[in-house]
Amino acid sequence: MTFLTLLLLSKIVGTLFTVGLPLLLLPIETLDRFAGLRSEHGTLYRLYGIAIMALLVGYSGGVFQAQAGQFPSGVVHMGLVSNAGATVILLLSKVPGLVKSSAVFFGLISLGLLAALLYPEVAMQTL
Repeated sequence: MTFLTLLLLSKIVGTLFTVGLPLLLLPIETLDRFAGLRSEHGTLYRLYGIAIMALLVGYSGGVFQAQAGQFPSGVVHMGLVSNAGATVILLLSKVPGLVKSSAVFFGLISLGLLAALLYPEVAMQTL
C-alpha cells in the first residue's frame, strides 16, 4: 500500500460515514439541526449526498490506479479542489461548530493531496 492509497482510503471511509451516508439516510430534521438550516423537503441534502457518493467513486478509481503503480493525477487534482474548497467554505461560513470542525479533516486531506502532487514519487512508494 502506498501513502497515496492510504490517503485516498482515509478520504473515502471518513467521508462515506460522516457526510455521504448521513446526507442520504438521516431524517431531514436531524440534518437541519447539524447544518443550522431549515429545509422544507431536504432535496438539496439528498442531492449533495449523491454528489458526495459520486466523488467517492472517483476516489475509488484513484485507489485502483495507485495500487497498479499509476499516479492518478486526475483524481488527485479533483480531490485537491474538492477538499481545499470545502475547507475554505467551512472556515468562512457561520455553520455550527461540529460542522465547522470538519474543516480540519478536509484541510488535512488537501495538504496530503498537495504533497502528493508535489512529490508523486514519494506518494507512490510502498509503505
